[in-house]
Amino acid sequence: MLSIGSFSLVTGLSITALRHYDDVGLLRPAFVDPDTGYRRYRLDQVSEARLYATLRRLQVPVDAMRAVRERGVETVLAEHRERLRGRADSLAQLIETVEHHLEKGLPVKTRRIAQVTIVADDLPTSIAFYRDAFDASYHEEISSFQFGAYPDDDFFLLTVADPERHPWPGGRVKFGLLVDDIDAAHARALAAGAVEIEPPADKPWKPQSSTVQDPGGNHIDLYQR
Repeated sequence: MLSIGSFSLVTGLSITALRHYDDVGLLRPAFVDPDTGYRRYRLDQVSEARLYATLRRLQVPVDAMRAVRERGVETVLAEHRERLRGRADSLAQLIETVEHHLEKGLPVKTRRIAQVTIVADDLPTSIAFYRDAFDASYHEEISSFQFGAYPDDDFFLLTVADPERHPWPGGRVKFGLLVDDIDAAHARALAAGAVEIEPPADKPWKPQSSTVQDPGGNHIDLYQR
């Protein structure tokens, strides 16, 4: 039999890892001296240990290693590949967020309105309007239009009143949106199906603004950013 030190040398697993694998029941030594606690391993355990050493270098979790005996190493590796792909996607999104902040700066944390509830008598028409006029995406699971991306400062939810998920006894609402080009945004809203209430105009107490009515009868003030 091999001592734990010799077994470590021939398998590529550290002594610490071997002790841990013993503790969690992944790779038990063939014999443990009851007086000294020294671990001994058989030669026929070397190939299994080398497999675990390889999986360890691939960052396969211990719980997944346990499944090798029953499900096979190819299945375990295929599942691990999917986990790695998920991590890669998350990292890619994180990199995009970092690049966004490098380009536009970090958002200033402040209290601001992040959600407004409106009424939509014809939901498909409203979905088309907010998509075409403001590039908003509709999320059916939360019955809301999303403007911008969380957690950026331009993130905003426009929730549609729903009897089950978002009950609201109120009526039509009026809210404001900041836009980069008031004339272009106003024209785009009209082209998407809005009704003009007030054309773009300069007023002494606020930025250049206009007002349109969406297909549900709600009023939207557009403000020059």
